[in-house]
Amino acid sequence: MITFAAHAQAQAPSRPEIQGVRQLYGEALASERAIPRGLAEVERLRAATRDPHALATLTAYRGAFTVLRAKHGIWPPDRLRHTRNGLAVLDSVVAAHPRHAEARYLRLMSCYYLPGIFGRGGSVRDDFAALARLLPSVRGDYPPDLYQAIVRFVMQHGHPSPEQRAALQASLGSADG
Repeated sequence: MITFAAHAQAQAPSRPEIQGVRQLYGEALASERAIPRGLAEVERLRAATRDPHALATLTAYRGAFTVLRAKHGIWPPDRLRHTRNGLAVLDSVVAAHPRHAEARYLRLMSCYYLPGIFGRGGSVRDDFAALARLLPSVRGDYPPDLYQAIVRFVMQHGHPSPEQRAALQASLGSADG
């Protein structure tokens, strides 16, 4: 017999909970002070779910928050360690879930602005290509403002085919509702 507590623990985080992690990530882009709160929320939600997609999403955010520690860091060896550790987490999530659009987006954003010496051009190209394919079919999984920002970034900085560009553009028109 499954108890209510066990059943509740197995539930995926709700959209508002995931949205809270997304919001903390946005704050952490600008402020290092949001990183510990974001990581704590990720771990709290990870402990409360067994849903594979939710776990992949949360693990990807853990990697992205770790990369942000490097962005805001001062000491070069720490920055390098945080970058490598965060990217290893993101790479493992993408390898295990190649069709996970949010993990692809987080890895893309974590790698796009890195200096070339990190050798991430291949993953950036792969993530742009995957997102160009995946985004039109996952429109309903994201708040309209986040979805539109992702699509616009892919269209502006990636190289979608003319067919993919048309599908992405069409998905923007229906992302409001």
